[in-house]
Amino acid sequence: MYSVLYVDDDQVLLDLNKIHLEMNGGFSVDVVQSAEEALDKIACFSYDAILSDYQMPGMDGIELLKKVRKKFGKIPFILFTGKGREEVVIQAVNCGVDYYIQKGVDLPAMTAELTYKLNRAIERRQIENALRQSRQQLKDIINFLPDATFVIDTKGSVIAWNHAIEMMTGIKKEAMIGKGNYEYSIPFFGDRRPTLIDCVLKDYPEIASDFLSFERYGNKLFAEMYAPCLKGGKGANMWLTAGPIYDSQEVVTGAIVSFRDVSEIRKLKRDLNRSHEMNVGFGSLLPVAIFECDGEGRITYANNMAFELFRIEKEDRGQPIRILDFIAPSDREFADRGIRRIMAGEKLQNREYHLMRQDGTIFPALVCGGAVVDPETGHITGLRGVVVDLTARKNEAKALQESKERLQLAVRAADIGLWDVDLSTMTVQDLGAWINRKTGFPSDPDRITVNKCMGLIHPLDIPGVFLAFRNYTKKKLPLFETEFRIKCSDGSWKWALVQGKVIETDKKGLPVRITGTVSDITGTREHRLPKDTPVIPSTGSS
Repeated sequence: MYSVLYVDDDQVLLDLNKIHLEMNGGFSVDVVQSAEEALDKIACFSYDAILSDYQMPGMDGIELLKKVRKKFGKIPFILFTGKGREEVVIQAVNCGVDYYIQKGVDLPAMTAELTYKLNRAIERRQIENALRQSRQQLKDIINFLPDATFVIDTKGSVIAWNHAIEMMTGIKKEAMIGKGNYEYSIPFFGDRRPTLIDCVLKDYPEIASDFLSFERYGNKLFAEMYAPCLKGGKGANMWLTAGPIYDSQEVVTGAIVSFRDVSEIRKLKRDLNRSHEMNVGFGSLLPVAIFECDGEGRITYANNMAFELFRIEKEDRGQPIRILDFIAPSDREFADRGIRRIMAGEKLQNREYHLMRQDGTIFPALVCGGAVVDPETGHITGLRGVVVDLTARKNEAKALQESKERLQLAVRAADIGLWDVDLSTMTVQDLGAWINRKTGFPSDPDRITVNKCMGLIHPLDIPGVFLAFRNYTKKKLPLFETEFRIKCSDGSWKWALVQGKVIETDKKGLPVRITGTVSDITGTREHRLPKDTPVIPSTGSS
Protein backbone atom coordinates (compact mmCIF):
# COMPACT_ATOMS: atom_id res chain seq x y z
CA MET A 1 0.00 0.00 0.00
CA TYR A 2 1.39 3.36 -1.06
CA SER A 3 1.29 6.31 1.36
CA VAL A 4 0.17 9.70 0.04
CA LEU A 5 0.16 13.18 1.60
CA TYR A 6 -2.75 15.23 0.23
CA VAL A 7 -2.58 19.06 0.62
CA ASP A 8 -5.65 21.23 -0.08
CA ASP A 9 -7.35 24.10 1.67
CA ASP A 10 -10.76 22.80 0.52
CA GLN A 11 -11.95 20.44 3.25
CA VAL A 12 -14.71 18.94 1.08
CA LEU A 13 -12.23 17.91 -1.66
CA LEU A 14 -9.83 16.63 0.94
CA ASP A 15 -12.49 14.31 2.38
CA LEU A 16 -13.86 13.16 -0.98
CA ASN A 17 -10.44 12.39 -2.58
CA LYS A 18 -9.18 10.73 0.60
CA ILE A 19 -12.20 8.40 0.66
CA HIS A 20 -11.87 7.61 -3.03
CA LEU A 21 -8.10 6.98 -2.96
CA GLU A 22 -8.29 4.74 0.10
CA MET A 23 -11.36 2.78 -1.00
CA ASN A 24 -10.74 2.44 -4.74
CA GLY A 25 -7.05 3.15 -5.17
CA GLY A 26 -5.63 1.19 -2.28
CA PHE A 27 -3.66 4.14 -0.90
CA SER A 28 -3.06 5.27 2.67
CA VAL A 29 -3.79 9.02 2.68
CA ASP A 30 -2.83 11.72 5.18
CA VAL A 31 -4.45 15.14 4.67
CA VAL A 32 -3.37 18.68 5.62
CA GLN A 33 -4.87 22.07 4.68
CA SER A 34 -1.71 24.13 4.14
CA ALA A 35 1.73 23.87 2.55
CA GLU A 36 3.39 24.73 5.85
CA GLU A 37 1.69 21.76 7.54
CA ALA A 38 2.73 19.58 4.62
CA LEU A 39 6.42 20.44 5.05
CA ASP A 40 6.22 19.57 8.74
CA LYS A 41 4.58 16.23 7.89
CA ILE A 42 7.14 15.37 5.20
CA ALA A 43 9.94 16.11 7.65
CA CYS A 44 8.50 13.60 10.12
CA PHE A 45 7.08 10.86 7.89
CA SER A 46 8.09 9.10 4.67
CA TYR A 47 5.56 9.31 1.83
CA ASP A 48 5.51 7.62 -1.53
CA ALA A 49 3.88 10.63 -3.20
CA ILE A 50 2.55 14.15 -2.55
CA LEU A 51 -0.71 15.46 -4.00
CA SER A 52 -1.18 19.24 -3.74
CA ASP A 53 -3.62 21.90 -4.85
CA TYR A 54 -2.08 24.90 -6.60
CA GLN A 55 -4.17 27.74 -5.23
CA MET A 56 -3.88 27.88 -1.42
CA PRO A 57 -3.60 30.68 1.12
CA GLY A 58 -0.05 31.58 2.08
CA MET A 59 2.32 29.21 0.23
CA ASP A 60 0.91 27.95 -3.07
CA GLY A 61 1.52 24.57 -4.68
CA ILE A 62 4.44 25.75 -6.85
CA GLU A 63 6.32 27.09 -3.83
CA LEU A 64 5.64 23.85 -1.97
CA LEU A 65 7.00 21.91 -4.95
CA LYS A 66 10.19 23.98 -4.95
CA LYS A 67 10.77 23.43 -1.24
CA VAL A 68 10.06 19.70 -1.50
CA ARG A 69 12.54 19.34 -4.35
CA LYS A 70 15.17 21.33 -2.46
CA LYS A 71 14.79 19.61 0.91
CA PHE A 72 13.48 16.12 0.13
CA GLY A 73 14.59 15.31 -3.37
CA LYS A 74 12.55 13.55 -6.01
CA ILE A 75 9.42 12.48 -4.12
CA PRO A 76 6.66 12.01 -6.75
CA PHE A 77 4.65 15.25 -6.80
CA ILE A 78 1.24 15.76 -8.51
CA LEU A 79 -0.27 19.22 -8.76
CA PHE A 80 -3.97 20.17 -9.08
CA THR A 81 -4.51 23.18 -11.40
CA GLY A 82 -7.53 25.00 -12.64
CA LYS A 83 -8.60 25.29 -16.27
CA GLY A 84 -6.86 27.92 -18.34
CA ARG A 85 -3.81 28.01 -16.13
CA GLU A 86 -1.26 26.95 -18.73
CA GLU A 87 1.38 29.26 -17.27
CA VAL A 88 1.06 27.36 -13.97
CA VAL A 89 1.55 24.06 -15.79
CA ILE A 90 4.70 25.35 -17.51
CA GLN A 91 6.09 26.66 -14.24
CA ALA A 92 5.29 23.36 -12.47
CA VAL A 93 7.01 21.29 -15.19
CA ASN A 94 10.08 23.53 -14.97
CA CYS A 95 10.16 22.99 -11.20
CA GLY A 96 10.11 19.19 -11.55
CA VAL A 97 6.46 18.20 -11.13
CA ASP A 98 5.71 14.61 -12.12
CA TYR A 99 2.13 15.10 -13.26
CA TYR A 100 -0.54 17.80 -13.16
CA ILE A 101 -4.33 17.32 -13.10
CA GLN A 102 -6.95 19.92 -14.01
CA LYS A 103 -9.85 20.19 -11.61
CA GLY A 104 -13.22 19.68 -13.26
CA VAL A 105 -16.88 18.96 -12.62
CA ASP A 106 -16.50 15.30 -13.72
CA LEU A 107 -15.40 14.00 -10.35
CA PRO A 108 -15.26 10.25 -11.27
CA ALA A 109 -13.04 10.94 -14.31
CA MET A 110 -10.79 13.22 -12.29
CA THR A 111 -10.35 10.71 -9.47
CA ALA A 112 -9.68 7.90 -11.94
CA GLU A 113 -6.98 10.00 -13.62
CA LEU A 114 -5.59 10.88 -10.21
CA THR A 115 -5.35 7.20 -9.21
CA TYR A 116 -3.64 6.29 -12.50
CA LYS A 117 -1.08 9.12 -12.33
CA LEU A 118 -0.28 8.49 -8.68
CA ASN A 119 0.51 4.84 -9.45
CA ARG A 120 2.53 5.79 -12.53
CA ALA A 121 4.53 8.44 -10.68
CA ILE A 122 5.29 6.19 -7.71
CA GLU A 123 6.23 3.17 -9.84
CA ARG A 124 8.39 5.26 -12.17
CA ARG A 125 10.21 6.79 -9.23
CA GLN A 126 10.72 3.33 -7.68
CA ILE A 127 12.16 2.08 -10.96
CA GLU A 128 14.44 5.11 -11.17
CA ASN A 129 15.59 4.57 -7.58
CA ALA A 130 16.20 0.87 -8.20
CA LEU A 131 18.14 1.69 -11.35
CA ARG A 132 20.15 4.31 -9.52
CA GLN A 133 20.87 1.89 -6.69
CA SER A 134 21.83 -0.79 -9.18
CA ARG A 135 24.23 1.54 -10.93
CA GLN A 136 25.68 2.61 -7.61
CA GLN A 137 26.10 -1.02 -6.58
CA LEU A 138 27.86 -1.70 -9.87
CA LYS A 139 30.14 1.28 -9.31
CA ASP A 140 30.85 0.13 -5.74
CA ILE A 141 31.63 -3.40 -6.94
CA ILE A 142 33.91 -2.06 -9.67
CA ASN A 143 35.58 0.32 -7.25
CA PHE A 144 36.41 -2.47 -4.80
CA LEU A 145 37.69 -4.91 -7.42
CA PRO A 146 41.34 -5.78 -6.71
CA ASP A 147 42.20 -5.46 -10.40
CA ALA A 148 42.47 -2.10 -12.13
CA THR A 149 39.13 -1.64 -13.93
CA PHE A 150 37.24 0.98 -15.90
CA VAL A 151 33.96 1.10 -17.84
CA ILE A 152 32.89 3.03 -20.93
CA ASP A 153 29.46 3.57 -22.44
CA THR A 154 28.62 2.91 -26.08
CA LYS A 155 29.87 6.39 -26.98
CA GLY A 156 33.31 5.62 -25.56
CA SER A 157 33.00 7.88 -22.52
CA VAL A 158 34.37 6.68 -19.19
CA ILE A 159 31.59 6.03 -16.66
CA ALA A 160 33.60 4.15 -14.01
CA TRP A 161 37.27 4.33 -12.98
CA ASN A 162 38.04 2.29 -9.89
CA HIS A 163 40.50 2.81 -7.05
CA ALA A 164 42.93 0.17 -8.31
CA ILE A 165 43.30 1.87 -11.68
CA GLU A 166 43.78 5.18 -9.89
CA MET A 167 46.73 3.60 -8.08
CA MET A 168 48.07 2.05 -11.27
CA THR A 169 47.89 5.16 -13.46
CA GLY A 170 48.06 7.94 -10.86
CA ILE A 171 44.91 9.51 -12.36
CA LYS A 172 41.91 10.16 -10.11
CA LYS A 173 38.44 9.17 -11.28
CA GLU A 174 37.28 12.79 -11.11
CA ALA A 175 39.76 13.59 -13.87
CA MET A 176 38.66 10.68 -16.06
CA ILE A 177 34.90 10.21 -15.60
CA GLY A 178 33.04 11.54 -18.64
CA LYS A 179 36.15 11.67 -20.84
CA GLY A 180 36.00 10.13 -24.31
CA ASN A 181 38.08 10.13 -27.49
CA TYR A 182 40.34 7.33 -26.10
CA GLU A 183 41.49 9.50 -23.19
CA TYR A 184 41.85 6.32 -21.12
CA SER A 185 44.65 4.97 -23.35
CA ILE A 186 47.01 7.88 -22.64
CA PRO A 187 48.18 6.60 -19.20
CA PHE A 188 49.17 3.31 -20.83
CA PHE A 189 50.54 4.28 -24.25
CA GLY A 190 51.11 8.03 -24.07
CA ASP A 191 48.65 8.75 -26.89
CA ARG A 192 45.01 8.32 -27.86
CA ARG A 193 44.28 4.99 -29.51
CA PRO A 194 41.69 2.19 -29.45
CA THR A 195 42.55 -0.60 -27.04
CA LEU A 196 41.02 -3.89 -25.90
CA ILE A 197 37.87 -2.37 -24.38
CA ASP A 198 37.04 -0.74 -27.72
CA CYS A 199 37.29 -4.12 -29.47
CA VAL A 200 34.29 -5.23 -27.39
CA LEU A 201 32.06 -2.68 -29.12
CA LYS A 202 33.74 -2.65 -32.55
CA ASP A 203 36.39 -4.52 -34.50
CA TYR A 204 39.79 -2.85 -34.70
CA PRO A 205 42.04 -5.30 -36.62
CA GLU A 206 44.74 -2.65 -37.00
CA ILE A 207 45.58 -2.70 -33.26
CA ALA A 208 46.42 -6.42 -33.11
CA SER A 209 50.13 -5.55 -33.04
CA ASP A 210 49.61 -3.73 -29.72
CA PHE A 211 49.04 -7.08 -27.96
CA LEU A 212 51.54 -9.77 -27.09
CA SER A 213 48.63 -12.24 -27.23
CA PHE A 214 44.94 -11.91 -28.08
CA GLU A 215 42.07 -14.40 -27.69
CA ARG A 216 38.31 -14.14 -28.03
CA TYR A 217 35.88 -16.52 -26.31
CA GLY A 218 32.32 -15.64 -27.24
CA ASN A 219 31.84 -12.00 -26.29
CA LYS A 220 34.81 -11.90 -23.90
CA LEU A 221 38.32 -10.83 -24.87
CA PHE A 222 41.61 -11.81 -23.27
CA ALA A 223 44.95 -10.25 -24.10
CA GLU A 224 48.42 -9.49 -22.88
CA MET A 225 50.10 -6.17 -23.65
CA TYR A 226 53.08 -4.07 -22.71
CA ALA A 227 52.20 -0.61 -21.39
CA PRO A 228 55.34 1.52 -21.81
CA CYS A 229 54.09 4.55 -19.86
CA LEU A 230 53.22 2.84 -16.58
CA LYS A 231 55.47 2.86 -13.52
CA GLY A 232 56.93 6.24 -14.33
CA GLY A 233 57.93 5.23 -17.84
CA LYS A 234 59.56 1.95 -16.84
CA GLY A 235 56.67 0.05 -18.41
CA ALA A 236 54.73 -3.01 -17.27
CA ASN A 237 53.32 -6.21 -18.71
CA MET A 238 49.57 -6.48 -18.31
CA TRP A 239 46.91 -9.18 -18.59
CA LEU A 240 43.58 -7.77 -19.78
CA THR A 241 40.03 -9.11 -19.69
CA ALA A 242 37.21 -7.22 -21.40
CA GLY A 243 33.53 -7.79 -22.09
CA PRO A 244 30.21 -6.05 -22.73
CA ILE A 245 27.77 -4.61 -20.17
CA TYR A 246 24.02 -5.15 -20.71
CA ASP A 247 20.85 -3.51 -19.44
CA SER A 248 17.79 -5.42 -18.25
CA GLN A 249 16.65 -5.85 -21.86
CA GLU A 250 19.95 -7.54 -22.82
CA VAL A 251 20.95 -4.46 -24.82
CA VAL A 252 24.67 -3.61 -24.78
CA THR A 253 25.15 -0.37 -22.86
CA GLY A 254 28.93 -0.30 -22.66
CA ALA A 255 32.08 -2.30 -22.02
CA ILE A 256 34.30 -3.12 -19.06
CA VAL A 257 38.01 -4.00 -18.93
CA SER A 258 40.24 -5.16 -16.08
CA PHE A 259 44.03 -5.00 -15.93
CA ARG A 260 46.47 -7.05 -13.90
CA ASP A 261 50.16 -6.24 -13.63
CA VAL A 262 52.01 -9.46 -14.49
CA SER A 263 55.49 -7.99 -14.81
CA GLU A 264 56.77 -10.10 -11.90
CA ILE A 265 55.05 -13.20 -13.26
CA ARG A 266 56.53 -12.61 -16.69
CA LYS A 267 59.97 -12.11 -15.12
CA LEU A 268 59.56 -15.36 -13.21
CA LYS A 269 58.54 -17.11 -16.42
CA ARG A 270 61.59 -15.74 -18.19
CA ASP A 271 63.81 -16.88 -15.32
CA LEU A 272 62.08 -20.26 -15.35
CA ASN A 273 62.60 -20.61 -19.09
CA ARG A 274 66.26 -19.66 -18.72
CA SER A 275 66.66 -22.14 -15.90
CA HIS A 276 64.96 -24.82 -17.98
CA GLU A 277 67.20 -24.04 -20.96
CA MET A 278 70.25 -24.19 -18.68
CA ASN A 279 69.12 -27.53 -17.25
CA VAL A 280 68.47 -28.94 -20.70
CA GLY A 281 71.79 -27.60 -21.94
CA PHE A 282 73.61 -28.98 -18.93
CA GLY A 283 71.83 -32.30 -19.31
CA SER A 284 72.90 -32.53 -22.95
CA LEU A 285 76.56 -32.20 -21.88
CA LEU A 286 76.51 -34.99 -19.30
CA PRO A 287 77.94 -38.34 -20.42
CA VAL A 288 75.03 -40.25 -18.88
CA ALA A 289 71.40 -40.65 -19.92
CA ILE A 290 68.92 -38.46 -18.01
CA PHE A 291 65.14 -38.92 -18.15
CA GLU A 292 61.89 -37.75 -16.56
CA CYS A 293 58.51 -39.44 -16.79
CA ASP A 294 55.01 -38.86 -15.43
CA GLY A 295 53.11 -41.11 -13.08
CA GLU A 296 52.04 -43.36 -15.94
CA GLY A 297 55.61 -43.95 -17.06
CA ARG A 298 55.42 -41.67 -20.12
CA ILE A 299 58.73 -39.96 -20.88
CA THR A 300 58.42 -36.18 -20.53
CA TYR A 301 62.12 -35.33 -20.93
CA ALA A 302 65.27 -37.11 -22.09
CA ASN A 303 68.69 -35.69 -22.91
CA ASN A 304 70.62 -36.38 -26.10
CA MET A 305 72.68 -39.11 -24.44
CA ALA A 306 69.48 -40.99 -23.56
CA PHE A 307 68.28 -40.91 -27.16
CA GLU A 308 71.70 -42.03 -28.37
CA LEU A 309 72.03 -44.75 -25.74
CA PHE A 310 68.71 -46.29 -26.71
CA ARG A 311 69.34 -45.58 -30.41
CA ILE A 312 66.08 -43.68 -30.86
CA GLU A 313 65.97 -42.07 -34.29
CA LYS A 314 65.41 -38.31 -34.51
CA GLU A 315 62.12 -38.70 -36.36
CA ASP A 316 60.80 -40.86 -33.47
CA ARG A 317 61.80 -38.52 -30.64
CA GLY A 318 58.60 -36.50 -30.78
CA GLN A 319 56.41 -39.60 -30.44
CA PRO A 320 54.98 -40.81 -27.10
CA ILE A 321 57.53 -43.03 -25.35
CA ARG A 322 56.89 -45.29 -22.34
CA ILE A 323 59.79 -46.10 -20.06
CA LEU A 324 58.76 -49.75 -19.68
CA ASP A 325 59.12 -50.25 -23.44
CA PHE A 326 62.89 -49.90 -22.94
CA ILE A 327 63.18 -52.39 -20.08
CA ALA A 328 64.12 -55.92 -21.14
CA PRO A 329 61.16 -58.33 -20.76
CA SER A 330 63.00 -60.23 -18.02
CA ASP A 331 63.15 -57.11 -15.80
CA ARG A 332 59.98 -55.32 -16.93
CA GLU A 333 57.62 -56.53 -14.21
CA PHE A 334 60.14 -55.72 -11.48
CA ALA A 335 60.74 -52.25 -12.95
CA ASP A 336 56.98 -51.60 -13.08
CA ARG A 337 56.67 -52.44 -9.37
CA GLY A 338 59.59 -50.13 -8.64
CA ILE A 339 57.93 -47.22 -10.46
CA ARG A 340 54.72 -47.75 -8.50
CA ARG A 341 56.60 -47.86 -5.21
CA ILE A 342 58.40 -44.59 -6.01
CA MET A 343 55.07 -42.97 -6.95
CA ALA A 344 53.77 -44.14 -3.56
CA GLY A 345 56.58 -42.27 -1.82
CA GLU A 346 59.14 -45.02 -1.20
CA LYS A 347 62.85 -44.40 -1.68
CA LEU A 348 64.52 -47.26 -3.54
CA GLN A 349 68.14 -48.23 -3.88
CA ASN A 350 69.90 -47.90 -7.21
CA ARG A 351 69.63 -51.12 -9.18
CA GLU A 352 71.02 -52.80 -12.24
CA TYR A 353 68.57 -53.62 -15.03
CA HIS A 354 68.78 -55.19 -18.42
CA LEU A 355 67.59 -52.45 -20.77
CA MET A 356 66.54 -52.74 -24.39
CA ARG A 357 67.39 -50.38 -27.23
CA GLN A 358 64.97 -49.47 -30.00
CA ASP A 359 66.69 -52.00 -32.27
CA GLY A 360 66.08 -54.78 -29.72
CA THR A 361 69.64 -55.17 -28.42
CA ILE A 362 69.92 -55.64 -24.66
CA PHE A 363 72.58 -54.12 -22.43
CA PRO A 364 73.24 -53.87 -18.67
CA ALA A 365 72.75 -50.51 -16.95
CA LEU A 366 72.60 -48.94 -13.51
CA VAL A 367 69.38 -46.95 -13.00
CA CYS A 368 69.32 -44.30 -10.26
CA GLY A 369 65.85 -42.79 -9.82
CA GLY A 370 63.71 -40.74 -7.48
CA ALA A 371 60.35 -38.99 -7.22
CA VAL A 372 59.45 -35.66 -8.85
CA VAL A 373 57.52 -33.61 -6.25
CA ASP A 374 55.29 -30.62 -7.00
CA PRO A 375 56.72 -27.85 -4.75
CA GLU A 376 53.30 -26.23 -4.25
CA THR A 377 51.16 -29.28 -3.44
CA GLY A 378 53.84 -31.67 -2.22
CA HIS A 379 52.32 -34.39 -4.41
CA ILE A 380 54.50 -36.80 -6.39
CA THR A 381 53.91 -36.16 -10.10
CA GLY A 382 56.46 -38.45 -11.69
CA LEU A 383 60.02 -39.65 -11.43
CA ARG A 384 63.40 -38.71 -12.81
CA GLY A 385 66.60 -40.63 -13.02
CA VAL A 386 69.98 -41.36 -14.54
CA VAL A 387 70.94 -44.36 -16.64
CA VAL A 388 74.59 -45.47 -16.66
CA ASP A 389 75.57 -47.93 -19.38
CA LEU A 390 77.52 -50.75 -17.68
CA THR A 391 78.52 -52.53 -20.88
CA ALA A 392 82.10 -51.24 -20.91
CA ARG A 393 82.44 -51.66 -17.15
CA LYS A 394 81.16 -55.22 -17.32
CA ASN A 395 83.54 -55.99 -20.17
CA GLU A 396 86.43 -54.47 -18.24
CA ALA A 397 85.51 -56.42 -15.12
CA LYS A 398 85.30 -59.60 -17.15
CA ALA A 399 88.68 -58.90 -18.77
CA LEU A 400 90.17 -58.09 -15.35
CA GLN A 401 88.81 -61.30 -13.87
CA GLU A 402 90.20 -63.30 -16.77
CA SER A 403 93.57 -61.53 -16.38
CA LYS A 404 93.53 -62.23 -12.66
CA GLU A 405 92.79 -65.87 -13.26
CA ARG A 406 95.64 -66.11 -15.77
CA LEU A 407 97.94 -64.35 -13.30
CA GLN A 408 96.94 -66.78 -10.55
CA LEU A 409 97.69 -69.71 -12.85
CA ALA A 410 101.09 -68.25 -13.72
CA VAL A 411 101.88 -67.46 -10.08
CA ARG A 412 100.89 -70.93 -8.94
CA ALA A 413 102.93 -72.50 -11.70
CA ALA A 414 105.96 -70.47 -10.62
CA ASP A 415 105.19 -71.18 -6.95
CA ILE A 416 105.01 -67.42 -6.23
CA GLY A 417 102.77 -65.76 -3.65
CA LEU A 418 101.10 -62.35 -4.01
CA TRP A 419 100.57 -60.01 -1.07
CA ASP A 420 98.90 -56.67 -0.46
CA VAL A 421 99.52 -54.94 2.90
CA ASP A 422 97.12 -52.26 4.23
CA LEU A 423 99.08 -50.41 6.92
CA SER A 424 95.98 -48.56 8.13
CA THR A 425 94.38 -51.87 9.20
CA MET A 426 97.61 -53.90 9.49
CA THR A 427 96.19 -56.70 7.34
CA VAL A 428 97.61 -58.67 4.42
CA GLN A 429 95.47 -59.87 1.51
CA ASP A 430 95.97 -62.80 -0.93
CA LEU A 431 98.92 -64.35 0.99
CA GLY A 432 97.14 -67.00 3.06
CA ALA A 433 97.04 -69.71 0.40
CA TRP A 434 100.81 -69.44 -0.27
CA ILE A 435 101.62 -69.60 3.49
CA ASN A 436 99.40 -72.63 3.92
CA ARG A 437 101.04 -74.34 0.96
CA LYS A 438 104.63 -73.54 1.96
CA THR A 439 104.56 -73.75 5.76
CA GLY A 440 101.71 -76.10 6.43
CA PHE A 441 100.13 -73.61 8.85
CA PRO A 442 96.38 -73.07 8.17
CA SER A 443 95.65 -69.48 7.11
CA ASP A 444 92.74 -67.46 5.75
CA PRO A 445 93.32 -67.45 1.98
CA ASP A 446 91.96 -63.89 1.62
CA ARG A 447 93.09 -61.88 4.64
CA ILE A 448 95.53 -62.36 7.55
CA THR A 449 97.12 -59.96 10.02
CA VAL A 450 100.59 -58.47 9.73
CA ASN A 451 101.34 -59.80 13.25
CA LYS A 452 100.64 -63.36 12.12
CA CYS A 453 103.03 -62.95 9.20
CA MET A 454 105.71 -61.46 11.46
CA GLY A 455 105.28 -64.45 13.81
CA LEU A 456 106.43 -66.78 11.03
CA ILE A 457 109.74 -64.90 10.40
CA HIS A 458 112.91 -66.07 12.13
CA PRO A 459 113.62 -63.72 15.07
CA LEU A 460 117.18 -63.07 13.85
CA ASP A 461 115.84 -61.98 10.43
CA ILE A 462 113.18 -59.47 11.64
CA PRO A 463 115.66 -56.57 12.12
CA GLY A 464 116.87 -57.11 8.57
CA VAL A 465 113.29 -56.85 7.26
CA PHE A 466 112.70 -53.52 9.03
CA LEU A 467 116.10 -52.21 7.90
CA ALA A 468 115.39 -53.13 4.29
CA PHE A 469 111.98 -51.36 4.43
CA ARG A 470 113.56 -48.25 6.03
CA ASN A 471 116.27 -48.09 3.37
CA TYR A 472 113.56 -48.43 0.68
CA THR A 473 111.44 -45.58 2.02
CA LYS A 474 114.26 -43.24 3.10
CA LYS A 475 116.62 -43.72 0.15
CA LYS A 476 113.71 -43.74 -2.29
CA LEU A 477 114.87 -47.02 -3.77
CA PRO A 478 112.74 -48.30 -6.66
CA LEU A 479 112.00 -51.60 -4.93
CA PHE A 480 111.59 -53.01 -1.44
CA GLU A 481 113.50 -56.29 -1.35
CA THR A 482 114.66 -58.63 1.46
CA GLU A 483 115.33 -62.27 2.25
CA PHE A 484 114.41 -64.08 5.48
CA ARG A 485 113.56 -67.45 6.95
CA ILE A 486 110.01 -68.59 7.65
CA LYS A 487 108.95 -71.29 10.04
CA CYS A 488 107.16 -74.43 8.85
CA SER A 489 104.67 -76.54 10.78
CA ASP A 490 107.18 -79.45 10.97
CA GLY A 491 109.74 -77.19 12.74
CA SER A 492 111.95 -76.64 9.70
CA TRP A 493 112.80 -73.27 8.14
CA LYS A 494 112.55 -72.10 4.55
CA TRP A 495 114.13 -69.10 2.88
CA ALA A 496 111.80 -66.54 1.24
CA LEU A 497 112.45 -63.61 -1.07
CA VAL A 498 110.07 -60.66 -0.72
CA GLN A 499 109.86 -57.86 -3.32
CA GLY A 500 107.36 -55.02 -3.31
CA LYS A 501 106.44 -51.34 -3.83
CA VAL A 502 104.42 -48.71 -2.05
CA ILE A 503 101.32 -48.01 -4.18
CA GLU A 504 99.49 -45.58 -1.87
CA THR A 505 100.58 -42.89 0.60
CA ASP A 506 98.81 -40.50 2.93
CA LYS A 507 98.82 -36.67 2.77
CA LYS A 508 102.22 -36.62 4.53
CA GLY A 509 103.75 -39.05 2.05
CA LEU A 510 103.87 -41.94 4.48
CA PRO A 511 103.14 -45.46 3.14
CA VAL A 512 99.57 -46.67 3.45
CA ARG A 513 99.50 -49.59 1.06
CA ILE A 514 102.28 -51.92 -0.18
CA THR A 515 101.99 -54.81 -2.62
CA GLY A 516 104.40 -57.33 -4.06
CA THR A 517 105.46 -60.99 -4.38
CA VAL A 518 107.05 -63.67 -2.19
CA SER A 519 108.90 -66.74 -3.47
CA ASP A 520 110.56 -69.81 -1.93
CA ILE A 521 114.38 -69.51 -2.50
CA THR A 522 115.44 -72.26 -0.10
CA GLY A 523 117.14 -74.33 -2.75
CA THR A 524 118.86 -71.36 -4.35
CA ARG A 525 119.99 -69.93 -1.00
CA GLU A 526 121.48 -73.22 0.22
CA HIS A 527 123.22 -73.76 -3.10
CA ARG A 528 124.85 -70.31 -2.92
CA LEU A 529 126.29 -70.59 0.62
CA PRO A 530 128.86 -73.08 2.03
CA LYS A 531 127.43 -75.34 4.70
CA ASP A 532 129.35 -73.67 7.56
CA THR A 533 128.68 -70.09 6.43
CA PRO A 534 126.80 -68.20 9.17
CA VAL A 535 123.41 -66.82 8.21
CA ILE A 536 123.44 -63.07 7.65
CA PRO A 537 119.98 -61.64 6.82
CA SER A 538 119.66 -59.59 3.66
CA THR A 539 119.01 -55.90 4.36
CA GLY A 540 118.47 -54.60 0.87
CA SER A 541 121.21 -51.99 1.50
CA SER A 542 124.04 -51.41 -0.87
